Amino acid sequence: MVRIFYICFGVGVGFTVLSFVVGQLFDFMGLDGITDLELDGDWFGFGISPLKPVVLAAFVTVFGGVGIILTNKEFPLYVTIGISLGCGVLVSALLYRFIIVPLHKAQNTSVVSQQSLIGYVAKVTLGMSQENMGRISYIVHGNTYSAPAKSYQGESLEKGDEVIITDIYNNIFYVKRR
Repeated sequence: MVRIFYICFGVGVGFTVLSFVVGQLFDFMGLDGITDLELDGDWFGFGISPLKPVVLAAFVTVFGGVGIILTNKEFPLYVTIGISLGCGVLVSALLYRFIIVPLHKAQNTSVVSQQSLIGYVAKVTLGMSQENMGRISYIVHGNTYSAPAKSYQGESLEKGDEVIITDIYNNIFYVKRR
């Protein structure tokens, strides 16, 4: 039975490390948006499924880890399996309830596509000229954001000037005086 606990623990840790490495690699290469897949439904009023890979990996890792510890402490097999299952379910439920659900809700309320920002009014927070980039701040849904900016027509813009976002290219906002 200890072999099963080691396999579960190894698979959970391996999945976690692999997810981190692949996530960083995709983020570095700019492919992170391609991997998004939405399979959620309404699960008991939460609006998202608890069967997320991170939740399953947490369960498998905790189940295996607690099983290894209790087996080494020479607990009876039925006690080891029961406590391991309980700890795995508890940690997974806490992870889901207090991390996954709030992050999902926050993501859905604050995500704005860059293209929808074209036409928004912003304020220059760091002046810019034809050869120098500056910085702007803008407000969306009550949240203030900041972004690097260039003058669309090469004109000089001073701190405090109101501008309109005319284009966004490579995360640089192009603006013109309002």
